[in-house]
Amino acid sequence: MCALASSVGEVVPVTGNFQAETALNPLAQEALLAAFESGWADPKKIGQNASKAAILRNNALESISHRLGLGVDQIEITGEVGLSYFLSLAGFLSPEKTLYFGAGDRSGVIATVRSHQGPTQEIALLSDGRLDFGKAVIKENSILAFQLANGESGAINALPDQLAGDLLIAVDATASGCRIALPARWDSAAFDSRAWGGPAGLAIVAISNSAQWKNPLPHISSARRTYGTYSLPLLLASAVALENFDEDAISSRHQNEKVRKAITAAIPNALIAGDLGKSMPHLLSMIFPGTNGEEVLRALATKGFAVDSGSACTAMNLQPSHVLAAMGLPTDGNIRIAIHPKTSESEINGLITALLDAVQSLQQK
Repeated sequence: MCALASSVGEVVPVTGNFQAETALNPLAQEALLAAFESGWADPKKIGQNASKAAILRNNALESISHRLGLGVDQIEITGEVGLSYFLSLAGFLSPEKTLYFGAGDRSGVIATVRSHQGPTQEIALLSDGRLDFGKAVIKENSILAFQLANGESGAINALPDQLAGDLLIAVDATASGCRIALPARWDSAAFDSRAWGGPAGLAIVAISNSAQWKNPLPHISSARRTYGTYSLPLLLASAVALENFDEDAISSRHQNEKVRKAITAAIPNALIAGDLGKSMPHLLSMIFPGTNGEEVLRALATKGFAVDSGSACTAMNLQPSHVLAAMGLPTDGNIRIAIHPKTSESEINGLITALLDAVQSLQQK
C-alpha cells in the first residue's frame, strides 16, 4: 500500500488519493511488463524482433488514434509532455503572425509564447475560469493557443462561432484527454497519457494542418515530422490504459457536488473556483482564507489523504496559482483535488471530514 510521510516523519497509509496523478491502470501495468519482454526492439529495423515490435507499435497507434478521434497519420509520439506543447504550437509560429494565448495556459505553453518573435496577446479569464473571448479581437493571420479544459478549475472552453478563416488553432488537450472531443476546428493538439490513467513520460502530438506546420526543432530527415524517440513499452501501456479508461462522469459530478456543498456549508468563507456545470466533473479547486495551502496539504497527509496545492503546472515548488489570480481569486490557502474513476463514497466522506477538521483547526490558530 502506498504511504505518505507526515510532517513529523511517521509513515501514514494513503486511504484516499485525490492528487492529479493516479496509479497506473492494472491492465496497463500488465501490458507494460509484457512489453519489456516483447517490445524492446527498434521497430524501424529489420529482423524478427523488430517486426514483432513494429506490429505492437502499429496496433497501439491505431487504438490510440481511434479512441481520440484522430487518424493514425495525424499523430506523433513524444516522450515529454513539455515538448508536446512546444511542437504543437511552435510548428505554426512565424514573426509576422500574432499569437493569442489564455491567461490560464500551462507554463509549458507560456514558455513557448515567450519565445515567439512576433506580437502576442493574452486572453483574459472570466470569473468561472473560462476564456473571455468576448473581449478578445482575434485578427487574421494569427495563431490561437487554445486550452480545451483547465487542469485546476476544470473550466471547459469553447471556440467562438466567428473566427478568421486563416486562424491556426493549437489545442492543449492534456487536461481533458479523452473526456472531451477536440473542437470541430483544430490544426494541432497535445495530449498527456496520464489523462486516461496511462504512464507518465508519454505525450501525443496531433497535427491536422500539416501544410502549415513545420518542425520547429533542428532535424535531419525530411521523412519524419518529429524525432519520434519514445519508449515503446510506455506507448503500449498507454494504449491499453486508454482502451480501458472508464469515466463515470455522473458519479464524479455527484461526488464533486457533495464536497462543494459540505465545505461551503461548514466554512462560509471558503471559495470554490469555477462553475461545476461548466467544468470537468472530476476536478475541484478550493481556497480557504486564513490558511496556507501547504499546511492544509500536510494536515490531510497525516490522516492519509493526498491532495495537491499550488499551481497545477508548477506544483513541484508550490508556486501560487496564476489561474486563480487570473480568475480574480486569492491564491493563498488553495488546494486541488482530483476525483478518480474508482473513488468511493467512503473516501469522499473521509476527505470531507479530514478537510473540515484541518481547515477549521488552521483558521482558529
